[in-house]
Amino acid sequence: MGASARRAAMPSWSLAVLALLFVGPVASFEAVFGAGQGAIAAAAGVAVGLALAWAASRWRWDLLSITAGVVASYFLFGGAAALRETTRWGVIPTSRTIQTLVIGAVESWKDLLTLTPPAASYVGPALVPWMTCLVCSAVAGVVTVRFGHPMWGSVALVVAGGVATMWGPTAKAPGIVFVAVWWLGLIIWWSWASAITRARSGADIVIGMASSTTSASTTMGGSSRQVVHVWWRVGMGALMVAVMAAAAIPAGALLGPAASDRLVGRDFVEPPVDAREYPSPLSSYRHYNKDLENDSLIRVSNMPKESRVRLGAMDVYDGTTFGMGVANEDGTAGYRRVGSTIPGRSADTAQTETSVSTSGLLGPWVPTIGEVSVLRFDPANAESAAQQKGLNYDLWAETALTTGPAGQMNYSLSTSMSRAHEDPEYASVDAQRYAGGDTNVPKDVDTLASEHSSSARSDLEKARAIESYLHTEGFYSNEDTIDSRPGSSQDRIQRMIGADILVGDDEQYATLMALMLHSQGIAARVVMGAYREGASGSVDLTGSDMHAWVEVEFPGVGWATFDPTPPRDQQPTTKINKPKSVPKPQVLQPPEPPEPPVELPPATRDQATDPQDPSGLHIPWMLIGSVSLSVLVLLGPVLLVLLLKARRRTVRRRLGAAQAVRGSWDELVDTAIDSGLVVESHLTRQEVAWALASQWSPEQEQEQAEGGEPGQDTQAGKGRKPRAARKRSAADVRVPGWSLFSGKVPRVVTVARRADVADFASGGAREEDAERAWSDVDELRRQWASSVSVLARVRAALSLKSLRWRRRARRQAASGRTRRPLASRLAGTRKGKR
Repeated sequence: MGASARRAAMPSWSLAVLALLFVGPVASFEAVFGAGQGAIAAAAGVAVGLALAWAASRWRWDLLSITAGVVASYFLFGGAAALRETTRWGVIPTSRTIQTLVIGAVESWKDLLTLTPPAASYVGPALVPWMTCLVCSAVAGVVTVRFGHPMWGSVALVVAGGVATMWGPTAKAPGIVFVAVWWLGLIIWWSWASAITRARSGADIVIGMASSTTSASTTMGGSSRQVVHVWWRVGMGALMVAVMAAAAIPAGALLGPAASDRLVGRDFVEPPVDAREYPSPLSSYRHYNKDLENDSLIRVSNMPKESRVRLGAMDVYDGTTFGMGVANEDGTAGYRRVGSTIPGRSADTAQTETSVSTSGLLGPWVPTIGEVSVLRFDPANAESAAQQKGLNYDLWAETALTTGPAGQMNYSLSTSMSRAHEDPEYASVDAQRYAGGDTNVPKDVDTLASEHSSSARSDLEKARAIESYLHTEGFYSNEDTIDSRPGSSQDRIQRMIGADILVGDDEQYATLMALMLHSQGIAARVVMGAYREGASGSVDLTGSDMHAWVEVEFPGVGWATFDPTPPRDQQPTTKINKPKSVPKPQVLQPPEPPEPPVELPPATRDQATDPQDPSGLHIPWMLIGSVSLSVLVLLGPVLLVLLLKARRRTVRRRLGAAQAVRGSWDELVDTAIDSGLVVESHLTRQEVAWALASQWSPEQEQEQAEGGEPGQDTQAGKGRKPRAARKRSAADVRVPGWSLFSGKVPRVVTVARRADVADFASGGAREEDAERAWSDVDELRRQWASSVSVLARVRAALSLKSLRWRRRARRQAASGRTRRPLASRLAGTRKGKR
């Protein structure tokens, strides 16, 4: 970079200004997280990104080094910034931290959009503010401080704010005063930075000077007019913001609340879970109650007294069974993605801490108790972690499901039990009105409901009257007979109503009562769960403890519970005449045929249960593919650079003799450029070689030890030789075809002379010349590698400087600005002497 470019760069204290301006995006990220998690992750990203920008500007890193620094910082500090739950002592990354960082780099963006805010209790989404602020602050710092373009650097700042807004909550916009102050600060920074940039680039005007283009570095007494204009620009910028705010704030107030609504990313993302895609929990009732009657299904510790475990709440009948309705837009009904903390609730308000374990349950349903504040699976178990990741909660139904692996579940609950209300409290208000939605309803349901609730004076009395009729007049049976078939389809309920007596189990009675209430305009839902009368503490619920009941909402009071199912000992009595036994005459029976030989099972057992997986093992191809792709994206640029340089070196070495000799010089120059030395493209090989001999420390030590350039004072090389030079010997200058000089010179010069002979001598070059030239290059590379650190060797191997230098040299050659060959320069010198 030239002197003018260095003067145009911004001072290092500009990073402090950027850190202050990043307060806006940091605060915007906190809105969707809460509990400080979003602010911590975003602020950590800003701090690390600006530190990388300072280091890149201080030591003038190239693009590859900056990228490597960002990637390394992402993995090194990402756990402490955004995944403290997965780290050891909150700082040291673990294997789970690295895995989450790799997968979360892609999936966290979708997760944050599909989670119901606040997202602080979920592991992974905090990677979004961490990644965004890390990358944007690094870009803003490098572009501003190193390249001196504060306006372009502010683009990354605005991008960070845009991401925070798009991934933010729907109905929680930042205050208008906060936004106005942030934009005012940004405009002030633009004005000041523009003046500083112009002054440093020499575009200012100094008072008292006749020329209007005097450099800023020249001081002639008096102040710079451009500096005087700084406060003028700042004042005009502030005035412009004030005018816009004065017009926008009253306009927003006049347009009303609808004008303040904003669209964010989650408004365009459909909820990933639709409970209607799963079979209704009610369809499994007969299986639990009959087939798993004595099997342990749900084990609860510290269960509150008179509480009930809930599996699902259904409010829409489709002619087959009761199922879940459509999720509403405000998030109060329907399953929404959550973390371990339920949105709008806190563990501090929970009344009871309990643990739940399940086995044998069908479907994705997660048993809950009361109003859950925190539902946390065991994080040490991989299957439980996947269940936690797929957790969804329905605030309206107070039920949960998980899209994680089905089967056994182990988790803890922080819950509260709502206060029990008496009937007079429910009777004082009307029930929630039924909004419709049932289809294929059995006929005569409304007639039956009107017949048994006509004398009721309130919605509660109607519901109690229907409950009493079903509970006292019906009979219980869970036997699969013609009068007590399983299910709650239209035909099953119609036959139940049309029979002489009502016969069924919880599934049919709860369904019938809910349909009767719907026919009376009362909103009701069927709840599937488990309970045991009078049980509390540690309870082991079996299939016989599974129940279905009805709940009706009374606004302002709560949900009233109804149990329409008759007692289980209230069963129908049927008289079946047994046939009389008629004795048969005794007849001599023929002998039984011999039994066939028993076929023993094969000694080997079949392990392949899946025809698509012969080994019988489930290979997580999706995870393997995601991790492999992430590793390829991270390491791909590094491998590409190494491959390009290795291919370039191989091609140069395998060319013809003359081209191979020239290629050895090109390889040596590229090595010097990648090591950080400056090589001017307009110089001859000899000029470059002698310049490199004075800059390249191994060659300099060698020159001091062996005698240096002819005609130079070599007394400094006498005495004790440097350690690095004792094992080296200077190359012989007697290159075939070179006769202008004699004596011993640095090895770098011999490589250049061989290349010149290959270019200009009549005999060209031979194969042995190419071998010697490349042998010298290999020795020089080894000497350089032994004199620098491992980090310097890695940076040189990955540096792109030589590739850019070659491309720039080719452009100059194409435009005619080529260097003069050594022969022509020498010829010109001789002619001038004559």
